[in-house]
Amino acid sequence: MKKNVLVGVDGSAVGSAAVDWAAERARDLGLQLNLVHAVPEPWAFPEKALHDGATAQAKDLLKGEAARVTARFPSLGVVTTLSSGEPAETMRKLSADAEMVVVGTDRRPGNHGEGFGSVSFQIAVISHCAVAIVPARSTRESSGVVVGVDGSPDSELAVECAADEAQRMRQELVIVHAGSGRDPVASEAPGRGTGAAEPGLDGHALLSKSVKGLEERHPGLAILKILDLERAPAEALLDAGARARLLVMGCKGRGGARVLVGSVAQHVLLNVRCPTLITRPSVAS
Repeated sequence: MKKNVLVGVDGSAVGSAAVDWAAERARDLGLQLNLVHAVPEPWAFPEKALHDGATAQAKDLLKGEAARVTARFPSLGVVTTLSSGEPAETMRKLSADAEMVVVGTDRRPGNHGEGFGSVSFQIAVISHCAVAIVPARSTRESSGVVVGVDGSPDSELAVECAADEAQRMRQELVIVHAGSGRDPVASEAPGRGTGAAEPGLDGHALLSKSVKGLEERHPGLAILKILDLERAPAEALLDAGARARLLVMGCKGRGGARVLVGSVAQHVLLNVRCPTLITRPSVAS
């Protein structure tokens, strides 16, 4: 059984928000929290002394953050990992034995829209396990766990994960399907691509199928279904997520095995408005 929740530590305010979010989840699930920081390899520094200084600062950062988290969550098991290399590659390697990776949002990508100007986006794309991206703390009131569905096996996994999280957080589960009013299933949907979605289902039927059995598996869970035929899926999910405690999406959706991350998931990840969780199949490909 995977016992760790990994969280990136960088000393920033948004990084601390990500640590607190990860710590609360690890505590609730009885998991260990692993605080991770990566220092660039020695060749990246013009002088050895600079690398030594960066390493010493990283050790102090991890020690201080571990003390802060332990004081706030005394029952939580906390360990630290100081790695050498790039942050995204460090998290990718460690994620093979993790239950989840959590990182704070960072800068947006360049105008070309490739996405790889964002370390958090890179981590979401290449990690082996589920990844949560946490924005800066907000003073807005928030409620509900939102999940996007498109009828694919990937979104079915996302719904089950979202239901688990909603029950843990004692929040309402909000299931959203969005797309063209003419053909909701064939339109762009979370993680769009060519066919893993079941053909012949309209939006109402798809939403009904997505909740089948949820109440039995999650007693007491409040469920709200939203069909949005006016807006593109990414915009509908971002709008719902702006007021949510958590947004959950499948990493590929109808894009299937041919893509690393679906186009709608990519758009949402680069415009994170609330903690956003990208699920992964239980067996990593």
